[in-house]
Amino acid sequence: MIKGHADTPVLEKAEPEKAKAAKAEAAKTESWNIGFENAGIYDLIGSYKNYYRDLHNKNVTDYFDSLVELSKIDIEQNRKTNSKIREMSKRINLLDRQIRKRAAVKVLLIVLTVIAALVVAGQISAMFQAQAGPELLQVLIALAGAALGGLFIYLIIKFNPKTKELKAEKSRLEEKARNLTSEAWEQMRPLNELFTSKMSPELFRKTMPYINLDKMFDRKRLDYFVSKFGLSETRGDNRSALFVQSGDINGNPFFICTDLVHELGTKTYTGSITIHWTTTHYSNGKRVTRHHTQVLTASVEKPCPYYKEETYLVYGNEAAPDLIFSRRDSDAEHMNQKQIDRHVNRKIKKLRKRAEKNVVKGGEFTVLGNSEFEVLFGAADRNNEVQFRLLFTPLAQKQLLEIMKEKEIGFGDDFSFIKHRMLNYIYPQHLHNFNLNVAPGYFHGFDFDDVRSRFINYNNDYFRHLYFTFATILAIPLYQQHKPREFIYKDLYDSFASFYEHEYVANNMNAVVKTLAHPMSATPSILKTIVVSSGGKSDTVRVNAFGYRTEEKVDYVKKLGGDGKIHTIPVHWIKYIPVVKATDIVVNALDVAEETSYTEKFRQAVKNIKDRKKIGEKDIYRVGAFLSYIIKD
Repeated sequence: MIKGHADTPVLEKAEPEKAKAAKAEAAKTESWNIGFENAGIYDLIGSYKNYYRDLHNKNVTDYFDSLVELSKIDIEQNRKTNSKIREMSKRINLLDRQIRKRAAVKVLLIVLTVIAALVVAGQISAMFQAQAGPELLQVLIALAGAALGGLFIYLIIKFNPKTKELKAEKSRLEEKARNLTSEAWEQMRPLNELFTSKMSPELFRKTMPYINLDKMFDRKRLDYFVSKFGLSETRGDNRSALFVQSGDINGNPFFICTDLVHELGTKTYTGSITIHWTTTHYSNGKRVTRHHTQVLTASVEKPCPYYKEETYLVYGNEAAPDLIFSRRDSDAEHMNQKQIDRHVNRKIKKLRKRAEKNVVKGGEFTVLGNSEFEVLFGAADRNNEVQFRLLFTPLAQKQLLEIMKEKEIGFGDDFSFIKHRMLNYIYPQHLHNFNLNVAPGYFHGFDFDDVRSRFINYNNDYFRHLYFTFATILAIPLYQQHKPREFIYKDLYDSFASFYEHEYVANNMNAVVKTLAHPMSATPSILKTIVVSSGGKSDTVRVNAFGYRTEEKVDYVKKLGGDGKIHTIPVHWIKYIPVVKATDIVVNALDVAEETSYTEKFRQAVKNIKDRKKIGEKDIYRVGAFLSYIIKD
C-alpha cells in the first residue's frame, strides 16, 4: 500500500530487511541530528565527506524510488520502448549517412558528366576548326568522353530510385521513432507529473532537519527580520528578486536570494574619419608632392545602464550584536601550503604595523595569534575586537581555514562575508553558476534512466552547493549554539507573502509572457511591487517595471588634423530613456487539501480561479508554490 501527501509521497510498507535497515539508518540520523541541536557540527568538511553526502544521496534515491512507486509506471516497459527508440535512431543515422554518401556521389557524377560534355564539345569544336580535318586522337577522345558521359548519366538515373527508397525508409523509421517517443512520454507521464519545484528544499530539510527551509518567504518572516534584526524593509528601485528561499537555523532566520541588479554607469563611444591632404617641397631643385593620410578618432562618454545577477545569503543572529566587518575571498584554494605561508608572512608584517599605529591612535584593532586566519580571512576593518574574538574562536578559525583551503569536495574560499551588527551577508561565488530555481520540467523526460540520473545528480549538487553556503555560518560555534529570544508577531499584516516573493513571481511571469515589461523597453526590467490589497493567502500587487527605451544619437566632435584644419568627427551613441509600466497581478499561495497530490493541488487551484474569476487556464501562471494571473481592465 502506498501513502502520499503533498510533496512527499512515502512507502507505508517495505520488506522486513529494508525496514530494519531504514530503522537503523533513521536512528543513526536522529542521533546525529540531536547531536547537532545539543552541540553543533565541529568538523564541517569531515561531516560532509563521511556522513551527509552519502546520507543525502540515500534520501534522494529513496525519495525518487517512492515517487516511482506512487506513479505506478512500468519501468521495464519504458526501458524496452527506449531501447527500440535507440535502435531506431541508429538505423535512422545509418540511413542518413548512406543518403548523404549517395548525394555526394551523385554530385560527383554530375560534375564528371559536365566535364565529359565539355571535353566532347571541346574536341568537336577543335575538329571543325582543324584545316587538315579531324585527327584520330581527337575522335577517340570525343567518343570516350561521350561514352563516359553516357555512363555517368546512366549511373545518376540508376541512383535516384535507390536514394528515394532510402529516404522513404528513413521517413518511415522517423515516424515510427516519433510514435515510440510519444509512447515513452506517455509511459513516464505519471512520474513527470509528480515532480515539483519544492522537492529539492524538502530533501535538503530531510537530510539536515535543523536547517529549516520555508515553503515560502511570508510577511511574518520578513517582519521578524526587520523588527528583530534590523533588515531594511525597502531596498530601492535598483534590485529585484529573481529567486528567494527563506528558512531558519535553530530559530535564527535566513534567506537566500538571487537579485537582478541595475547600475547606471557610463559607456564610451568612438567615431573616426580619415582625412587626406598633400604637401609639396623642393628637393634638389625639384618640386616634390607628398600625399598624407590620417585617421582622426574622437570619443564621448554617455550614461548607460548595466545589469547583473547577484546571489547571496542573509542570516540573522543576535550574537555579537555590535560587530561590523567585511572580508573578500582570498583564493586560498588556488595556493598550496608553501604559497599560503609566503603570502601570510608578507601580509602579517603590514597588519602588525597597522595594529601598532591603531593602538597609538586609541583604536581597538589587534592582530590575532593565528596569523594564517588573520591574513586569509582578512576582516581588518572590524570595529569591535572583543566581539570579533567571541565569534571567531580557535575552533571557528580552524573550521573556516579548512573550508577556505579545501579543493576537492567544497568550493574553497569563494565567499565574501559582511557582518553589520545582527545581520550577516554571505556572497558565495559557487551559487552564481548554479540554478537553485529549476522548474519541475527540468526533470521531465521519456527515458526513465535518464530522468533518474538527472534527478539524483541535480539534488546531490543542490545539497552540496547549499551545504557549503551555510558552512561559513555553521563554522562559527556561537552561531550554532545561540537561539533567539521569543518574538511576538503582529496580528495583521498588509500581505500574506513578502515583497521578495512578489518580485520572484513577477519576474518568473515576465520571463514567460513578457507582458509586464514596457513594450518599448530595450533593456532588462527591474520589477518592483506594491501591495494593493490582501485577503487570506491571496495578494493583489502592482508591478512597476522599470526599463529603458533607446534612441540613436550623433555627437559631432571637432578635432585638429595633421593638415592644420579643424575637422568634425561624428560619434554615434545610444541614448537610454527611462520607461515604466504598471500592471496589477494576483498572487495566490497554494491552499488545498494535504491528502491530494501536488499536481492535483494545482489542478484544483487552477479550476477554482477559472470558475471564480472567469480566467482562461493559459492566463494562469504557476510559479513555485504560487498561482498568479494578470488583472485585465
